[in-house]
Amino acid sequence: MSMIKQEIVRSAAKLFSINGFAATSIQDIADDCRIAKGSVYKYFPSKEDLFSEVLEQFLNRYFDEVERIKRLPGLSPKEHFLKQLIFRFQYFMENKYILAEYNVSIRQDAKFMPQRLQTRGRLMNWYKECLLQVYGPEMEPYIWDLVFTLKALLKDFLNWAMHEREPLSIEETAAFILDRMDGISAHMVAAGKKPMLTASFFDRYIHWGRAGDQEADRPLTVGALLDRLAAEIGELPTGETERGELLELIRLLREETAKERPNGPMILALLAYLERENELKSLSAQLKNIILP
Repeated sequence: MSMIKQEIVRSAAKLFSINGFAATSIQDIADDCRIAKGSVYKYFPSKEDLFSEVLEQFLNRYFDEVERIKRLPGLSPKEHFLKQLIFRFQYFMENKYILAEYNVSIRQDAKFMPQRLQTRGRLMNWYKECLLQVYGPEMEPYIWDLVFTLKALLKDFLNWAMHEREPLSIEETAAFILDRMDGISAHMVAAGKKPMLTASFFDRYIHWGRAGDQEADRPLTVGALLDRLAAEIGELPTGETERGELLELIRLLREETAKERPNGPMILALLAYLERENELKSLSAQLKNIILP
């Protein structure tokens, strides 16, 4: 990267952090670099392209460092992971203004969707790789449950560390999270229960929000929920007559949701009947949320 281009990125990162994306103009960045406005456009066709480069460099520096930490000699996989967690907190807190701008102003902008998906996938795959190294191949069936648990813990503790007045020790917080992951992973293996999340779920999550994907995936999601409802009905402690009536509702829902123009009131009536069974309420609510957003 040329020195001028790198200086533009550095200036943009600084001004986006201070003023925010919306309030920072290309002219502001050019003035800060002491170059003509046209020189900025020579390297970046738009302000969005420039922010994408800022974010890309931010993430590349992060992943370069966690890879370096992973190669430190004389440490166990868990010790490597602990150091990576500590660095994550340090790095994200040091760059909290860029992250805040991304989360508030940029995240909902469709122009940034490809980069958001790439970032999401990159982070989730990193979690997966680290957790498998720490807890071994026996965690493979439960890995996405563990990944999403780790993601939630990191997000909430990072938000606390960044925004609350009462400070947290980064080292103690990272150790606390790792201790919780130890207990959760051991319980998952010992319990031997069916995992909540699968690889196919992860694939949908990674691409969720991409233009057209939600509509394209809707029939598959509706079908999967109807299949789960039918399976739950099969396990209900009820008579065969009532079971048959509930399965008939599932059949009618399949027919109606497959139509080009489903009958909303009919779907609501069918779901309302299903929701009378406590065991079916949660799945019925999910189905309603997808079919009738």
